[in-house]
Formats: sequence, structure tokens, C-alpha cells
Amino acid sequence: MLDPNGPLPPAVYWRRRVVAISVSALVVALLGWGVVALITGTGEPSATTQQHVARPPEQPVAVAADHGPEACPDQTLRVASEVGQPAFRTGERIGLAVVVTNTGPRPCVRDLNRMLREIEVTTPAGRHVWSSNDCYAESTNERPVLEPGEPVRNDVLWQGLTSVPGCAARQERVPPGDYLAVARLTSISGAPTPFRVVP
Repeated sequence: MLDPNGPLPPAVYWRRRVVAISVSALVVALLGWGVVALITGTGEPSATTQQHVARPPEQPVAVAADHGPEACPDQTLRVASEVGQPAFRTGERIGLAVVVTNTGPRPCVRDLNRMLREIEVTTPAGRHVWSSNDCYAESTNERPVLEPGEPVRNDVLWQGLTSVPGCAARQERVPPGDYLAVARLTSISGAPTPFRVVP
């Protein structure tokens, strides 16, 4: 069987036998690998590459719109007048102030436009002597955040002269006597603060 006989040269038969043996060995190797793969499962794609786990789409996180503090209601505001000292000499400039305080539990915003706040000087009988708004017509843009319990102060320097609404009358030096300072913010009025002008 190993000795090739035939009409062709012996080398041709040896080459044919080598090719046949090689093909047979390759087929056997492939069959063996297939059997091993079926038994161990290594020939199949892994679960991670075969299956795709569907994830639910991410939902956007709802973010509350921040509109800042709300407007201060009148009932949470305290308006007060302050006087620099109990008595002033005639002709001396008198320091006054409008003080607004948020008495509520949370910060809020209030329009403190120059034309909305006022400090008025009257006699004890209530006669108008002077007002910070009589001769001042300029509007301002003031909307501060009022923190609870923290006063906002607006100072006014009074020259000690009389005035009327619209500044129509001649201004005169006020005489010595007792006076009251009353602060207002729109319709909110504070308690009168007394002071005296002396000779």
C-alpha cells in the first residue's frame, strides 16, 4: 500500500497521498474543535455581546424656577421716623430718616422709590411745616430685598425751612418750638417722633 504502483512516476503518487492526509487531518481537527465548542459553550458569543439590556430613558430633572423673593405686603412692614438728636438750634440743619423694616418671616422686595417714601415735619397740632417731597420731584429706582428684622434707612437733611406741596410758597426759617417727624411709605405711616428747635 505504501509502495506506489502505476503508470505515473512515484513522486506524483506521494504528493497525492500527502495532500489527502493533510486534508483528512484538517477535517479531523475542525470536527474536534466543533465538538469541544458545543460541549463547553466557548464557541458561542458571550451574553454581553449577544444581548443588549434596554435602559429606560433618563428623565430630565425638574428644576424649580427661582423668581427671587416676593413683594412685601403692607402688613409685614414697619415704617418709622428717626431724628438725629432731641433738640436743634435755629438755623441748624436737622438730620431725619425714614426707616423701613420687614417684620415678616422671610425676605421680600419692596419698591422704595424716592417719590413713594416721605418724611413730614408738623406742629404738635398737626399743621404741615415741611415735607421731603414738597420740593423734590425726582423718581428713583430702588427695589431692595428686605431681610427679616433688618432695617433699611434713608437719611434726609432738613434745612429748617418751611415748604408747601409743589414748592410754590416762599421758604422761611422755622421758629423755635416743638415739632413732630412722621415717616410714610405709600399708605403706611409710622408713629410721630418729637424734637425741638431752640433759639
